[in-house]
Amino acid sequence: MNRARQGDSEAFGELVRLHRERAVGIARRIVRDRMKAEDVVQNALIQAFKHIDRLADVERFAPWLSRIVRNEALMDVRRTARVSRETVFSSLPVKEDAGANGELRPDLDSLLYRLARNTEGPTVGAADPERVWLQREFFAAVHRMLHGLSAGEREVFEAHVFRQLSPREIADALGMSEGSVYKAISRSRHKVKQARVREYLRDRMEAASHGMLRKANNLLPMRWTAEEWRSAETSFAVCAFLYMRNIGCGDVTVSDVMGLTGQAFRISLDAARIGVSGPAMYFWEPVFAEGLANLGLRARHVGDGGTAPSAYMLGEAVALAREEIAAGRAVIAWDLFAPKFGLLYGYDDARQQFTGDDGSGPGKIAYDRLGRGEDGGVFVLAMEPDRHISPVSPEAALKRAIAMVEAHAYGERSFPGYANGLAAYEAWMAAFRNGTVDALGNSYTLLIAADARRHAVQFLRKWTAGWQGEKERLAFEAEGYYYEAAACFARLASRFPFPSGGDPLDQEEAKEAVRLLQQIKACEEAGLTALRRLSRCLSNEEEEKGR
Repeated sequence: MNRARQGDSEAFGELVRLHRERAVGIARRIVRDRMKAEDVVQNALIQAFKHIDRLADVERFAPWLSRIVRNEALMDVRRTARVSRETVFSSLPVKEDAGANGELRPDLDSLLYRLARNTEGPTVGAADPERVWLQREFFAAVHRMLHGLSAGEREVFEAHVFRQLSPREIADALGMSEGSVYKAISRSRHKVKQARVREYLRDRMEAASHGMLRKANNLLPMRWTAEEWRSAETSFAVCAFLYMRNIGCGDVTVSDVMGLTGQAFRISLDAARIGVSGPAMYFWEPVFAEGLANLGLRARHVGDGGTAPSAYMLGEAVALAREEIAAGRAVIAWDLFAPKFGLLYGYDDARQQFTGDDGSGPGKIAYDRLGRGEDGGVFVLAMEPDRHISPVSPEAALKRAIAMVEAHAYGERSFPGYANGLAAYEAWMAAFRNGTVDALGNSYTLLIAADARRHAVQFLRKWTAGWQGEKERLAFEAEGYYYEAAACFARLASRFPFPSGGDPLDQEEAKEAVRLLQQIKACEEAGLTALRRLSRCLSNEEEEKGR
């Protein structure tokens, strides 16, 4: 070894004979070709002979040579990959997709697959400007997708995807542990997947903008206060109330919205343990659409709030929100910054982000994070005044709201394991008797229900104050029953305060809870009877006016 360090070629040749086969094996695992491996080793040996005097520890010759071989092999891989990519890009058969105005766009998934597999197709004429543009677009897309990877992640990702090396081969080539390679591949795949979604959204938004991304932030002049966000515990109703106020319906109160949408009379819960998910577990789409119609609003939505969105569904949700905001209307969206409803009222395509608020203050949310919050489901709902139908009279809207309340109480379908309407009280009492009540979920359900009944009383009181005769008497009767129910809910909420939850498993506490729930159920059954009679009274009055 010392003779080799002093420039003795024969001594160096002896070292080569001792280590050459192992060096070729390392090179073959990387370049996957015996002839290429021989060339790689030959170049590595030349480099080793030229720089052997730099090797301080003569006992480290074998790993030192192996590192030179790996570096030479990787350089060969990069050169080959670069040439291959240029060949692929210039010869790919492009699957075309018509965008806005019929312009053609490359199918990104198809091109990535072909690039990874290093396949060839019929030559695309270099003089074809459209194909040149497509290739340039694809180069830019791939660059953007890989831009978020660190240098190490990108090296591992390219070796795995473009060269199809196994994790073991990558570990050998880069001097990493196989476990580290697996982690790097996993992180890289996740980042590239997110980048591909952003690229998809970028194309969607660019097409919607006729080929030009908007540079300025489109921000609506929405105005509200922290107190208004806290005006009800039902976040959907608060969002609808703020929307109506911002489109000029200043005489509508949050109690009006709670009542006419049926939210003031709802009860939904997790039947087995009264968990925190209960109040939001019902079929939003028909309930919201029918309730908003009572306010004179037409609703459109994307998603159901229950599943993480596909790229297509995310694109639809983003497109709907942008379309409405561009038209001067905010949209309701689920789980922006917490598992509740909020409003989106601004967008910026250049940064791919919305501006929204859910009562915690204005914030930014990236397009690709929509529907991927704590709850993991996308739901975007657009509202606009329905000018295609004649205006609904207040009495007609009230009748429709009462029909919603009755349908909810006596048979609205629910998700398996959840209960709503009057049946929810039986499930609630059973959970107390069985000792299965979750303290946090129970206190949260009580918080929502107690606040809702408070708004039910305010809603009915408004009608009582404006009527005389039989209508006034029936409205006052219904208000009284819901007032008693609200008082019982308030007592329950004080026993099981949110978020500490009290002690619902204590036998005496449970007995008192069952007694109060029985009283609430009886009051609401009586209140429903009064509301049905009020609805018939309104119908009779309409018939008399029509004669």
